Amino acid sequence: MRPNMKKYAWGAAFAAGLLAGCGGSAYKTADQYPPEHPPRVEAPDARSPGQYNEDASISSRVQTAVLAVPGMYPQGLEVSTYEGVVTLRGYAGNETAARNAVQAARQVTGVRSVDYDVQVQPYHPPHQQPYQQPYTPSQQQPYQPQYQVVPQQPMR
Repeated sequence: MRPNMKKYAWGAAFAAGLLAGCGGSAYKTADQYPPEHPPRVEAPDARSPGQYNEDASISSRVQTAVLAVPGMYPQGLEVSTYEGVVTLRGYAGNETAARNAVQAARQVTGVRSVDYDVQVQPYHPPHQQPYQQPYTPSQQQPYQPQYQVVPQQPMR
């Protein structure tokens, strides 16, 4: 390169650097804004810990009262509470036990109302297998093949 061309090249590079460094845009970039904390949004049905604990306590007391009713099955009982409204689902041995379970739930302190789906179903205990002696080698039967060996006939 000629010496004059070198001057112009260096001058152009210097000018481009100045323009890029000191020229700002009219718009701010994201790193120029101070960080903002996102707004706290509460769920529409958010409950305080006190409300949650009160509902859990009611559920526990209702479950205790319902299981005290003769004819109620603890295996299929489901109790949930939301703002004092108890939902009771499960199985009862007869119609009287179902009615008494709902009445027992209504009498628990703190219960505003009871929604229930208690089905009447007679209780059948699970079938138990009769006791069998454990296997011992002395009980082993001798091997008996399921086929018969036929001697081959000589070829003629």
